[in-house]
Amino acid sequence: MKKTLYRLEIYYKQHATESEREFLLFILNHTREAIEMDIHTLAKQNYCSASTIVRVCKKNGFKGFRELKLALMNDLQFNEELMQSKIENLTSTQKVIPLVLNENIRSIQNTYALLDMNELEIIIRLLVNTPFISLFGIGASFLVAKDFQQKFERISKKTFLYEDIHLQLVHSTNFEKKDLGIIFSYSGLTKEMLEIAHNIKERGGILIAVTKYGTSKLLSLSDYNLYVPNSEASLRISASSSRISQLCIVDILYHTYLTKVHERSMDKIISTNKLLEKTGT
Repeated sequence: MKKTLYRLEIYYKQHATESEREFLLFILNHTREAIEMDIHTLAKQNYCSASTIVRVCKKNGFKGFRELKLALMNDLQFNEELMQSKIENLTSTQKVIPLVLNENIRSIQNTYALLDMNELEIIIRLLVNTPFISLFGIGASFLVAKDFQQKFERISKKTFLYEDIHLQLVHSTNFEKKDLGIIFSYSGLTKEMLEIAHNIKERGGILIAVTKYGTSKLLSLSDYNLYVPNSEASLRISASSSRISQLCIVDILYHTYLTKVHERSMDKIISTNKLLEKTGT
């Protein structure tokens, strides 16, 4: 799935009105044919008005239909569509391996598609300027938070992360104004994470959410968001694709952070590498 097509698909599933759905479905299913049409032909064929098409374009970040068509053309030229077959009923190892890898590749591509560069720059400034970062997550999302902690502690950025969910809840009640917290939650609906989010906001803290694209209670509470694609349906055996996407977000944050503090971080990276070599880890 490509960048623009993915955004249109999410919009179609979650926000489109009845008058918008037919032409959106046509674009999703007949992309090449749609980009060869002018706006009036597309509107007539799908029983809607040209203004409806323009409205949808603007809602999805495009100035008009011409700009949307250019983006769709870039999508078609970017690479071939990855396999999207389901994995549940496959038994052959040779078939399972490429499907798992393709699913992960698709998750990474869609994670990039959902990145808001302006939001990312603001978040990086917050990470640079805050004295410490509090991390929260449960299950597979806790493992992602742990990866964040491991990376940032190696460059001497203080973090707090508790494995016990009760201690996470207690820690969130100790927030003070402008303290920074990051919640990792794919669904954005986990009861404990929502309680933590409420605690942080009630105490004047700043909250960043790493969660799936769409609508959720967590998004209504957070100040800044980093989205991962809603792509768990075909690989629900484990939180595989969502974990890959969240780990990509962590890597992006870490390496972007390093570009801002490169000089003072390099000595820390070198010293921690030497220490780890001595201990054989």
